[in-house]
Amino acid sequence: MDQGCAAGPLFQAGSLSVGSAARIAGLPLPRFLEILASLRIPVADTSAAELNDELAQARRWLGQDA
Repeated sequence: MDQGCAAGPLFQAGSLSVGSAARIAGLPLPRFLEILASLRIPVADTSAAELNDELAQARRWLGQDA
């Protein structure tokens, strides 16, 4: 992430999408995501309640019990 060293902080501040930050950093998206994970920078700002709602919706969509 040498040439795009500002990409991480700009993503973290919400100024760039993760895809745009990866492009600026000159990295493939999967590699950029690995780096964010190693730095413990979350890629989603979702609460536990929102995640539970999404999971329940997915289960309903798949025809499973929520």
